[in-house]
Amino acid sequence: MVPLLTALLNVSSVGRTLAPNRGFSINLEFAFPSPLLDLWSLATPPEPAPASTGGVYGSPATGPTSPTGGSGFSGGGPTPGGTDLTVDTPFGIVAGSLESVGLAIVPLIIIGAIVYVVFLGVLEAIYVGGLDRRLEHERIEPVACVLRYAPRLVLYNLLIVGGFAVLVPVLLVAPPLLLLAFPVLILVAYLFYAVPFLFIVDDARFLEAFRQSHRMAIDGGAYFWFAVWHAVTAVVASIILSILVSIGGPVGLLVALGFATPLGLVLTAATVSFLRELVELEGQRWTM
Repeated sequence: MVPLLTALLNVSSVGRTLAPNRGFSINLEFAFPSPLLDLWSLATPPEPAPASTGGVYGSPATGPTSPTGGSGFSGGGPTPGGTDLTVDTPFGIVAGSLESVGLAIVPLIIIGAIVYVVFLGVLEAIYVGGLDRRLEHERIEPVACVLRYAPRLVLYNLLIVGGFAVLVPVLLVAPPLLLLAFPVLILVAYLFYAVPFLFIVDDARFLEAFRQSHRMAIDGGAYFWFAVWHAVTAVVASIILSILVSIGGPVGLLVALGFATPLGLVLTAATVSFLRELVELEGQRWTM
């Protein structure tokens, strides 16, 4: 299944879940419909627990930052006063110092992002397109789905990545804007959650899908209540999954995958079915 594949490909999250020194966290994910809803869409692995620095009866541990622990800098770490660069990708974490990597890594990041976006668009085309065809009792034709839907999905994903690439530096410079950005992002997510699905269920052109989704959102009704139902379902599931992920280990990961994978499949299929019906109702309304 595609949600299982994407979850396992996220090496960073899998590694944090299996780490022996993991912490514990419970997160709430108010997730609107998404073409690829997997385990990591609903649960965030906890950060590693801080290393112990000695118990009540033990002596304080010495280390790089301890007054008796040496110079304070390890040979392989960033240089004093250096600026750390950490890139969290779906397939792992790349970390280093800006001084050591310079600008040479920037083209690699851009190329990696483009490759990932293309891969994601192709996967979404096969997955959601296949679900749409199965709901219509038709054969799944992966090549046909890719040729028909992938270009628009890739462009859509590039738009999202580009938007965040512009937004993140602004928020880093002016963190208070995050308070304003958060509700705006929720509103945008609500207004346009149907866009990638409309590429498939209605074969809508790129800009037309945005206009159509916006119109449905403004009308409210079933579009609004489906979003609420989906978000509430995601919140409940995220509580359960975050506990399982925090428990961690192979057993916790397997149980979480066993719960999240069919849930993601059901939610995505429900979204495809719902929007197909909504498009048909809109078509009937406009022809009356």
